[in-house]
Amino acid sequence: MARRDGVLEDVAFALATVGGVDATEAAASIIQRLLKPDVSIIMLDGCLVSFYNWVDGEELWRRFETPVACYVFEEPEGRAEEAVKKLFNDWESRVAAIKKLGPPTPYYTRGGYKIYVRAWGIDPIDAGKAAEAATKFGRMPEPIRMAQLIARGARPFVASIRRHV
Repeated sequence: MARRDGVLEDVAFALATVGGVDATEAAASIIQRLLKPDVSIIMLDGCLVSFYNWVDGEELWRRFETPVACYVFEEPEGRAEEAVKKLFNDWESRVAAIKKLGPPTPYYTRGGYKIYVRAWGIDPIDAGKAAEAATKFGRMPEPIRMAQLIARGARPFVASIRRHV
């Protein structure tokens, strides 16, 4: 968990299955451990994660009664629905879940960056403003930038643990 000014306050981990359907529960377990009364928005680095596993932002918003926003910092590529149809036997339920996320809303920062926002419990433009307020460098808000750094460092460690088990 990070404050708007970028001060890191806490960290939690959860695993989601590559190609699975458990990313929402993994995110929920992290949120449950970190959520405090003064948290005003839950920022996620995208909704489609871990090889077409997905985070249901609406479910998290309803469960935790805190606005949720998924951000994408590059132009979304391809059509996830088409890929899912080719890759998974349960493609119908996956496509329905992806469609339920809705299209991302473009947000243009004062610095000239374009980010894409999906939001629940908050207007996507206001979620874009929240991201911009929490951004120190480039286009990525500090909470997401720090989460990426921590995850990048944790991946090889987790892999080494799995090799030793």
